[in-house]
This record gives sequence, C-alpha cells and structure tokens, in this order.
Amino acid sequence: MMKLPRIRNPLFAVSLAAVSLAAFAQTPRPNSGELAPEWTRTDTDRDGFLTKEELVPFPSVLKQFEVIDTDRDGKISQAEYADWVDAGKPARDD
Repeated sequence: MMKLPRIRNPLFAVSLAAVSLAAFAQTPRPNSGELAPEWTRTDTDRDGFLTKEELVPFPSVLKQFEVIDTDRDGKISQAEYADWVDAGKPARDD
C-alpha cells in the first residue's frame, strides 16, 4: 500500500481544494466552451438568465430566442443556451 505525504499546512489544503473546485465548476460542456465568455458579458444584471433586452448586441442569438427558450419562460437559462450551442445552432456575431 502506498503512503501519501501528510499535508501539514491547513491553508495549503484549503487552497488546493478551492482551486480544484473552481476548475471543476468552470469546465465547459463539449462544443460550448468558445461561447461561454459571451454569456458573462451578455448577462448584464447577473441573474443567471438572458433576456431579449440583454441579447440586443447578439442578433443571431436574439433571432433564435424562442427556439432556445425551450421552457417558454421568457428568459434563457445557461442550460438552455448550452443545449442550443451543443446542437450546433449558433452563428457568430461580429
């Protein structure tokens, strides 16, 4: 049985755990990584959803709003957006 070294500095252990969790939380879904930064720029009120008003700078996404908003609640969740991206639907806005 292999013995692992003992971590003697609790701050190091906490830092290591925090970095590991942050890396895991930011792992993009396949095919959606290139559009992930767009989400944070677009969600101006930081509520976790995109509205039609927030999508004005992204007309190709705005045109597909009803298609992306699968639960028809008038806003796009990150899961709805990622599903749309994973399906290969987005066009780039330049």
